[in-house]
Amino acid sequence: MIKRIIKGIVLAVFFAGALLISNYVMNRGTDDKIMTMGEPTLPVVSFTVSGQEINLLSGYVDQMDVTAMRDTITPLESNGTLQAEIAENGNKISKISYKVYSLDGADTYAEGKVKEEDGKVTLELGTALDQSAREAVLKLTLTLGSGEAQKKVNYFTRIEKPDEITAWKCLTFAKDFHAKALDQSDEDTLSMYLEPGEESDNTTYQTVNIHSDITHIQWGNLNPEIVGDVQWSLKESNSVYTSILAKYQVRCQDDKEETARYNVKEFFRIRSVGDTIYLLDYNRDLQEVFSSRSVMDQKGILLGIVPEDVPYETNKKDSILAFVQNRTLWMYNKKNEELTKVFSFAEEDTQDVRSLNDQHAVRIISMDDHGNIAFAVYGYMNRGEHEGEVGVGIYYFNVDSNLIQEKGFIPSTKSFAIAEDELGKMVYYNHAQELLYVLADQVLYRIDLDKNQQEVLAKGLEAGKYAVSDDGHQLAYQTDGEKDAAKEIRVMDLSSGDEYSVKAAKNEAVRPLGFLNGDFIYGILRTSDAGKTASGEKTTPMYQLEIHDSKNKKIAEYSFEDQGIYISDILIEGNMVTLNRLAKAGEIYNVTSQEYITNNVEKKDTKISLTSYSSEKLGKQYRFTFAEGIEKTEVKLLQPDQQVAENALTIVLKGKDDRVKYYVYGMGELVGIYDKAGYAIQKAEKISGVVISSEQAYVWEKGNRDLVYSIENVVVTKESGESSLEACERYMKSYEVEKTDLTGCTLDQVLYVINKGCPVIALTSADHAILMTGYSKTDITYSDPDTGASQTVTMDEMNAMVAGSGNTFIGYIK
Repeated sequence: MIKRIIKGIVLAVFFAGALLISNYVMNRGTDDKIMTMGEPTLPVVSFTVSGQEINLLSGYVDQMDVTAMRDTITPLESNGTLQAEIAENGNKISKISYKVYSLDGADTYAEGKVKEEDGKVTLELGTALDQSAREAVLKLTLTLGSGEAQKKVNYFTRIEKPDEITAWKCLTFAKDFHAKALDQSDEDTLSMYLEPGEESDNTTYQTVNIHSDITHIQWGNLNPEIVGDVQWSLKESNSVYTSILAKYQVRCQDDKEETARYNVKEFFRIRSVGDTIYLLDYNRDLQEVFSSRSVMDQKGILLGIVPEDVPYETNKKDSILAFVQNRTLWMYNKKNEELTKVFSFAEEDTQDVRSLNDQHAVRIISMDDHGNIAFAVYGYMNRGEHEGEVGVGIYYFNVDSNLIQEKGFIPSTKSFAIAEDELGKMVYYNHAQELLYVLADQVLYRIDLDKNQQEVLAKGLEAGKYAVSDDGHQLAYQTDGEKDAAKEIRVMDLSSGDEYSVKAAKNEAVRPLGFLNGDFIYGILRTSDAGKTASGEKTTPMYQLEIHDSKNKKIAEYSFEDQGIYISDILIEGNMVTLNRLAKAGEIYNVTSQEYITNNVEKKDTKISLTSYSSEKLGKQYRFTFAEGIEKTEVKLLQPDQQVAENALTIVLKGKDDRVKYYVYGMGELVGIYDKAGYAIQKAEKISGVVISSEQAYVWEKGNRDLVYSIENVVVTKESGESSLEACERYMKSYEVEKTDLTGCTLDQVLYVINKGCPVIALTSADHAILMTGYSKTDITYSDPDTGASQTVTMDEMNAMVAGSGNTFIGYIK
């Protein structure tokens, strides 16, 4: 899913705070209790609005951070009511209550208690939203049982008033499109909404989109049969468009005429204007569920229709393979002819929506030569000891005993989408040395689970002072000095225990930036280069970037100082590094063009590789190909029977980071977290997405603005001794909004902010700012503090004006 993004200032721990280790740490003995995972137990909740069931919700047993719970949105009925459907699943519900919060969780709009009648609950929420509140967060709490066995379970969705909302028209269209694609009917009608082009790969059914041909939209010769129910969810809903996600399973006959099961996610972004429907975006993701059916041929392990980046590990002899497919961890031992289903929340033929919940991920940490595997499960826990919690569990699979042992668990108050990014890298377990590494509250801990000892390796590791590799096994942090003044960086390989140091030259400092395919990237800077950006922000850019391999050998360096260009920070996505650069003019740095570094991973000389193959019926598919082939295609299927969960280490993170982050949502999911709004908007533009601040303010939305908008009676004039920028900033203080750096955005992108009723400051040069107050299809209106006059120029003229500052914009978000 989600692609990990390592920034120039690498992700800090959002909910950092005190590291509390439970009493189990110092009292762990040999009396661990053997436990089975068990079946899911919690109720589920959905909503019926305008006669259609939507937004199936799973329950949370902890008090979650309201600002992080924005997965779905549910419009109220015209009379202000909302009907919830509760599937009790064998539970006795003793009480039902609700609260309605502001998006930032600071205010409570309404609260009360309700009674259940035949599994239905009607909430009277007509007065919960006033004219100023576009949306709110509903928390529905079910109290299960009574007495000491009582347990509270919480369910979350955003709610909105139905005024001017066309969600139901859009949902009806999506269901009709979905049905016609499945049964291959009304080809001409569906074709009207498509935009076929080279943007889509018509060799595969794994991903099809609005640019695919009609054959792939209508499933070709797959002839899918839906298994169970289709879960429809509203992800975004406003007066301009509605985003809808459908999740379901299908059965198809493969090339051998055997039945294969697939998980499907189908996304729609739709606009309804009067009686006309516009399909703005469409994407369908199809992934085969790897199972115990015939999965081997003489070349290797057949995965079928899956993404091209299936994560896997092999032992040194290439005789054992571990891989993760559809959130299930598998291991194949060629010598023993055994296939082991190591971990999964979903049973093979289950129709239980709780087991099929996909809000978690599995990551292989390491595997030794015998097939013992350390792995992490992070996100929402579907069942088992931590059912209903969000967090990361660190586990160890012992081949000989066929047991999974929980080594530690870190609970989170965030949603899966955010916890995946935060917790996915902040812990690492080295089983050979029984060492657990945890980064929390700006402190790096090393916990010896064998000796029950805790050691602090470093303190004060705020954002920008450390970097973590994509898979979590490499860590780099500065050992001294303030931020941007480090004289040394320590680089650690947590899997091997190896480490080395990078030291700065005299009158210079070093800055850890990130890792790319095992190589460490850092920057070199000088305090003498400190200055300000055109928007007035302090900056100390890097004059050189270096890349070192695992042996601390320099393999590349980049510098543009001879051109008067410096590096502000970097972004790492896949094998691409984007260098964000600044051009120096005196003490002012203006944004200039980006530079790119690509790093194509050299393929290891291995006997096992992930390769593609194609068939006429199923298109492109993937297999794990064994260079020496497979002698016997029939394998023994194994599955760990028991799980050791008693006396596991529990780590509790408390507190809250006040720094604002920017979340990018697209295709119904979180696709990235950024610490600069401009970077987030660029990403959202590519995927027709939405940018939300960590305080749940809407920063930017693709397509959701008026074509013409103007803020009237804006007059800005410099006072004595003021600069034009200071005059604009003084004027904006009256709006009581949050200042946001939008540097690097396009003019068209920042018009969204104006449309929300807030002028935008634009820098036409390092020493001249104007306040943009309105726009039309062709023109921009602005107030110039130097003259106090309002002026109108064409879009092209304004683009030329702001180019001088590298598109430096300052926005204000309500």
